[in-house]
Amino acid sequence: MINLIKKTIKKKIKIKYIKIYNTSYIHKKFQNNNSHFKIIIVSNYFKKINILKRHQIIYKILFSKFKKKIYGIEMFIYTKKEWKNKNNKTFISTKCIN
Repeated sequence: MINLIKKTIKKKIKIKYIKIYNTSYIHKKFQNNNSHFKIIIVSNYFKKINILKRHQIIYKILFSKFKKKIYGIEMFIYTKKEWKNKNNKTFISTKCIN
């Protein structure tokens, strides 16, 4: 599933760096599913695009193909310059109440 998500995003956007983690294990109800993901994307495609619009772009790309397969996504989206200037490249997943 991770490779399919990567390919789908790369078809629409020129990516410098992409990393996808399956975080389904964090969620009690979904531990055995491929339904929750953390996605880190670096691309200059996002220059002059605010964070909300960046997320909307990725949601649109993914949900056109994976609408009933993906339940939750955490996204961290940067331009090359933002990524270079980011000191801490650690991304802790949000705790789920389920």
